[in-house]
Amino acid sequence: MIRCAAYAPHLGAAIGAALMAAAALAFSAGAGPAPAAAGDLPAIHTAQVRASGPVTAGAFPADGAVASGAPDTTAAFETDPAPPQRPMLAIIIDDVGPDIAVARRLMALEPPVTLAILPYAAAAPVLAQEAVDAGREVFVHLPMEPGGLDDPGPWALSRAHDDQAVAQRVGWAFARVPGASGFNNHMGSGFTSDAQAMARVFAALTGSEALIFVDSLTGPRSIAARSATDFGFLALRRDVFLDTDRNEAAIAARLEDALALAASRGHAIAIGHPYRDTLTVLDTLAERAQAHGVEIVTVSAVARHAGGPGQGA
Repeated sequence: MIRCAAYAPHLGAAIGAALMAAAALAFSAGAGPAPAAAGDLPAIHTAQVRASGPVTAGAFPADGAVASGAPDTTAAFETDPAPPQRPMLAIIIDDVGPDIAVARRLMALEPPVTLAILPYAAAAPVLAQEAVDAGREVFVHLPMEPGGLDDPGPWALSRAHDDQAVAQRVGWAFARVPGASGFNNHMGSGFTSDAQAMARVFAALTGSEALIFVDSLTGPRSIAARSATDFGFLALRRDVFLDTDRNEAAIAARLEDALALAASRGHAIAIGHPYRDTLTVLDTLAERAQAHGVEIVTVSAVARHAGGPGQGA
């Protein structure tokens, strides 16, 4: 098993102190979290990562439903080459945070999965730190405006927000999830289809390094990954949704699809949710991966395997 960090150390130390005041605003008696003032937001370091490739054919669920780097394979001696890189599958579990027991169960999984934590969850800061301390990769599951009427939660990004409002919410979200090495969209089929809206997100991150962006592809018109590239970032894309159909047999079948894709292409990214049947299937992850000859790795590992900074999508 390869466990890896992002291109630079986790962002907790870099972001935490500067944004502690912003995170403190997240709680008040009887009130929900509030974003930091724009003037309190430092540059957030962002990684440049390569797009993972075409999306596996499959449904785009409704918004309400729902990369260790490749080793140096240069032989030390011509007669003793290093073994080839095994195919990689990274699994992101979205919507982590509201259920503390489930979050801790996910942290204990072997092989490890990437935890995408909702920043508005009351326990988000504590769970994020626990996960990082346990050597697990943590993402910000950034709430964005859906295409329909589903509620993405407090302080979600909206197409109506101006540059300052977007920067405030992005900064607040990362302050709530210390140690995050990347982010992906929560809902957002409306927001991610709007080039101007997505430009505001990446403009707020300009000059940063070490974060990974994964387009969850919650709708077929998403331009989020392309927007990331336009701003000098490289982006990964979700290949398979594991639990569009929330029953154990269907989830197991989709996991097999993800493993087969990884085996044939060399890498893939799957996204699931902390549903009971999804957790049951994940209990068999190690055996299934071994049968396909696939290694379960972090998103950072896939990012480094797919390409590093300065490479095209």
